[in-house]
Amino acid sequence: MSSSLRFGLILGGILAAIPLIYFSLGLEKDETIQNVTTFINIIIIAIIVYLGIKDQRDNKMNGFISFGKAFSTGMGISAISGIISAIFSYLYFAVINPGMVTYIRMMQEQKLIEKGMSDSEVAKMAEKMAMFTTPPMMAAFSFVGLIIIGLVISLVCGGILKKEDPSAQIS
Repeated sequence: MSSSLRFGLILGGILAAIPLIYFSLGLEKDETIQNVTTFINIIIIAIIVYLGIKDQRDNKMNGFISFGKAFSTGMGISAISGIISAIFSYLYFAVINPGMVTYIRMMQEQKLIEKGMSDSEVAKMAEKMAMFTTPPMMAAFSFVGLIIIGLVISLVCGGILKKEDPSAQIS
């Protein structure tokens, strides 16, 4: 099994398990936990991408890896975990916890009211926001978000872990 597939499956599983744990504990609506979780998720993504690229370099490429191969390995991990995350997000918001979509919409409306918007302005904004808070859109945002975060992390980790094979260089 390739490093991208193995570590992508691991990352996708971890990122799916975290909201399930919070849901089972009744903590999915705690804003502090949600904010901390976002930070923790980024750290987890960075660690898993780093370990996946390192595994590719050390175990599959005799201790050498080009920046391009390191980057593509990291993006492969991100894409696979992004697909898993998107499928999980859809199932979470459509089947496991459909009330969360309503809660998210209510919180968005509350923030608009706190900003001083009138009821009619809030209603207009709520109508526009409603199309972005459906299970398919949440799944799409989950995938795109993981790809963007994975891109940045893959660039950094690729730069850190690259190690060119001196025997492969032509003099």
